[in-house]
Amino acid sequence: MGDLDIIQIIKIRLGEIPCLYIKPKFKCKERSAVIYYHGWSSKKENGLFIGKVLTFHGHEVIIPDAIYHGERKALDKYNVEAMKKYFWDVIINTVKEYDGLITGAAELLETDRNKVAVMGSSMGGFIASGVFAVNKEIKCLVNMNGACAWKKAESIFKELDRDGKGAASQKQRKLIAEYDPLGKKEDLYPRPILMLHGDADTSVSIEIQRYFYKEVKKLYKGMPERLRLIESSNLNHYKTTGMLEETLKWFEMYL
Repeated sequence: MGDLDIIQIIKIRLGEIPCLYIKPKFKCKERSAVIYYHGWSSKKENGLFIGKVLTFHGHEVIIPDAIYHGERKALDKYNVEAMKKYFWDVIINTVKEYDGLITGAAELLETDRNKVAVMGSSMGGFIASGVFAVNKEIKCLVNMNGACAWKKAESIFKELDRDGKGAASQKQRKLIAEYDPLGKKEDLYPRPILMLHGDADTSVSIEIQRYFYKEVKKLYKGMPERLRLIESSNLNHYKTTGMLEETLKWFEMYL
């Protein structure tokens, strides 16, 4: 039996955003959807494996292309200079696009916007966290190797930058402060947040997630099980099957 015997993969545009839509052909007890955001220099097709695994477990999955990626005027190079110019613009633009995306999904796919989880890896983790913070109807969040504290992330990027400028312009720093999920922490509880990160990550420091966890932990004291940071020992900036297993458990409990 092949993948396509039990799942269906469709290219679709939602709110003018090119997406992959993956859905189970088998009958599920109830419908739920996961929106998966890809990382810097990636594209929606690269999220297909994770999308399939989630769909095999009964979830519908939507994977959008971010601007300057995939079908949306992909850059010629994704080097340090490009990252400094576009990284935060891509993140913030994708957060702003969520309403159009979910409205399109509700209209074309009959997605229940109250039965949605968001997840992402690396830059996609930044995005998923920002979308989750702004949209209170989203049920739960999974962040793989990304960051839930944007101002903290930019301060660390600045420390690591040879020029000492970081990845953001002055205009971008204002938007980072405006959309920083940590700045909206009162809107997060009691919605479940799972963070998965390697403790040897040299691209997105785990210290950002540790900082977020420490800052938000008090808010979740009534339901501490809904806020988790799982650290993978000696792991750099990679996704693992263990992370995916934890994701499936999270969605089974909370989606």
